Amino acid sequence: MLRASTTVVRTVFMAAAALLLLLGCRMDLVAPVELRADGSAVAGLEARFDPRMLAELDALGVDPTAELAAVAAAEEQWELFRVREEDGGLTVTLRRELADAAALPEVYAGLVTGLAPEDPMLELDLDSAEVVDQRGRLSGTARFRPPTTSGLTVDGEALGDGAAELAAVVEEAVTVGVEVVMPGPVEDHDGFLLDGDTVRIDVTGDELRRFEVVSGPPPWWSRIPTDVGTWLAIGGAVLLLGVGLVLLGRRRGAERAGSA
Repeated sequence: MLRASTTVVRTVFMAAAALLLLLGCRMDLVAPVELRADGSAVAGLEARFDPRMLAELDALGVDPTAELAAVAAAEEQWELFRVREEDGGLTVTLRRELADAAALPEVYAGLVTGLAPEDPMLELDLDSAEVVDQRGRLSGTARFRPPTTSGLTVDGEALGDGAAELAAVVEEAVTVGVEVVMPGPVEDHDGFLLDGDTVRIDVTGDELRRFEVVSGPPPWWSRIPTDVGTWLAIGGAVLLLGVGLVLLGRRRGAERAGSA
């Protein structure tokens, strides 16, 4: 990973910590992980800012997406997406496609490489990420380290509460988690089942959260194409076949009538 990626979480939380302290804003930090039946995977880091925090950041001239955008610009494997929510909030996602799910541990380790001990971070340490016979397994640990300072200073003095007080504020105002999408129905997990193939693992405080998610293969009907173009093509083929059968039937009927 390039140096730009090591500042991602730090920049987001240094900008947000002051607002959490001063304004009672809220945010959600998530590591979305997806394992697919073909053995590929998706890695990501996602920050969701509530409308109030976003408005205050705009007023301060702070772009919470700047460092995320720097990572996407520096490394072509990463893509950055910004989605404005209906309530005025903003979801910013850093996303990377992987041909092999086994590369997930290295990719997440690279996101925090170079961070100092006092830097805030969501650390995802994966020890198993695999898809075998379309069955998925993901296990490891997750830990969130809150910021130790608001990042603001006045006359050289840090503004805001100390590390312990700030950690308590952040724990109250920030939700942190890992959201795992598996290739098929989840068979075993120790998180919260959001959907048949999706599990969320909540990370609280700086406690090490161990987790494991196991899934079966995708159901057979999931291989049925759902995009409009495919169905239009299938519909057109069926229509042509039907017209051909009708014309063939009429021709044979005419031939029988002529021979009679």
